[in-house]
Amino acid sequence: MSQNNLAIILSGGLGRRFDRKLPKQFFKINDKYILDISVEKFIQSNLFTKIIVVTSLEFLDLTKEVLKNKSVQIVIGGKTRQNSVLNGLIEAKKYKIKNVLIHDAARPLIRISLIKNIVKKIQKLDCVIPMINVNDSLRKIKNNTYEDIKREDIKKIQTPQAFKFEKILNAHLKYKNKNFTDDSIILSKDGIKIDQIEGEFVNFKITTKDDLQLANMIDGGKNNQVTKVGSGFDVHEFEYGDSIKLFGIKLPFNKKLKGHSDADVGLHALTDAILGAIGRGDIGEHFPPSNSKWKNKSSEIFLLYSKKLMDEDGYKINNIDITLICEKPKISKYKNKFKKNISTLLNIKSQDVNVKATTTEKLGFLGREEGIACHAVITVSRNES
Repeated sequence: MSQNNLAIILSGGLGRRFDRKLPKQFFKINDKYILDISVEKFIQSNLFTKIIVVTSLEFLDLTKEVLKNKSVQIVIGGKTRQNSVLNGLIEAKKYKIKNVLIHDAARPLIRISLIKNIVKKIQKLDCVIPMINVNDSLRKIKNNTYEDIKREDIKKIQTPQAFKFEKILNAHLKYKNKNFTDDSIILSKDGIKIDQIEGEFVNFKITTKDDLQLANMIDGGKNNQVTKVGSGFDVHEFEYGDSIKLFGIKLPFNKKLKGHSDADVGLHALTDAILGAIGRGDIGEHFPPSNSKWKNKSSEIFLLYSKKLMDEDGYKINNIDITLICEKPKISKYKNKFKKNISTLLNIKSQDVNVKATTTEKLGFLGREEGIACHAVITVSRNES
């Protein structure tokens, strides 16, 4: 396939309908700028000798910052979309390009396969545009009249639109004092045939905040989402006392748990699970029992520290599954309290925490009621983009 192709990506619109302060192309889909996503699609296709991004003077610096690692040329646009396209075409004239694709940056979910298909078609045609059918019923409502419109006669036009470079440049120069919102309409004014190709639903234009929410749902961070699993296990023996502490909750009991800190076996196991999931060692490395600083300290300190490390690394908790192993005390009536306190400490939903208990059927030191063990499993995820 010919490599004599140019892409012009339009990012000059201010989109006041979307946001009064910041244009939509500088919002993010799963932690990546809309503009950056659109540009990257064209770069990844490996079909373009040059990519020009047309932006506004007001957001020139931000455009440069977003695209600082991309091999593109940035051009200042005009007052209208049509002016901006013409500025990009005039700038590109020196490259002696045969074909040009013009794309709105606000369509970031375009698939590379569609770009390739359009480039293939334009090699032998003057103009190729993607379009999709309208599936909803349409009505024209004006001056209290309610008129049916045949949807078979209506198409939704998308970008990128592909053209022979000289033909679209000449058309834009000829009609530069008009105001069209679509490049293929300008070319059709000169009687040039407009060939169609089937577009894609996901290649919709982000115009409102609802569109942005839909884009996040569709994209879903696919291929960028990393999920990790962490496991923590801890054991503490009983000693003389009148209460024990589990998951930050004080339980009346005829013994207490022995340890350097408050011996909260549940929070210790959970802390280790978080540290394991994010690859940050274990609780003993961060809070060594040989350090008197941690003597009798609340284990909530350890848990919140591990959460801070997790937050810094960009991970979020998906779910937690905990198993307490002991003969006594009976845990069932405290499980909801445990879940509530864990969810509060970690700022997650209570339904994402599961706490259960079991025994060793009187076997071993746990079966002899000499202590409590806890096993915690956690899954965390982050977007690698």
